[in-house]
Amino acid sequence: MRCPICKNELDWKKGIHHYKECGLDNIFLDGVEICTCSCGEKIVNIPAMPSLHNVIGLDIIKKKALLNGKEIRFLRKNMGMAAKKLAEIIGVDNATISRWESDGQDISRSNDRFIRLVYSEIKELPTEEIKHLMGDFGKIENKKVETPNYKIPLELWSDETVLCSTA
Repeated sequence: MRCPICKNELDWKKGIHHYKECGLDNIFLDGVEICTCSCGEKIVNIPAMPSLHNVIGLDIIKKKALLNGKEIRFLRKNMGMAAKKLAEIIGVDNATISRWESDGQDISRSNDRFIRLVYSEIKELPTEEIKHLMGDFGKIENKKVETPNYKIPLELWSDETVLCSTA
């Protein structure tokens, strides 16, 4: 394969990619193919992105602290839902969703839980998984905490489908 910018031949190596393209600052993909060309172009092969986003979404809804704005936006987008539609479902104003996603307003515990349940339903999580999630609701801290970095190994989400993403 050749670089789309300078047309030099590319050499691929497996490594860790800081996956900022998903909208979260704390996701690192381990074992993906990465190529950095001498011209500065960086190309990353990320297989099975829908599966990857489902793994990330599941980690987010199992988090033991209130969701932050970037996590709310990630979940909403992974559900394929416009902010207006999510606002309609939750029963809040569209501007409230915007304030949550920009961290301009903290989300309440009840709305945090509701978003997690809506996500679980849209993503058709197994009933046992949803029951377990609801059982953990009492363990969710009533504050936002610094979200740790997640290093996600390729084996957790990949399959035969390969999609290319230019970073």
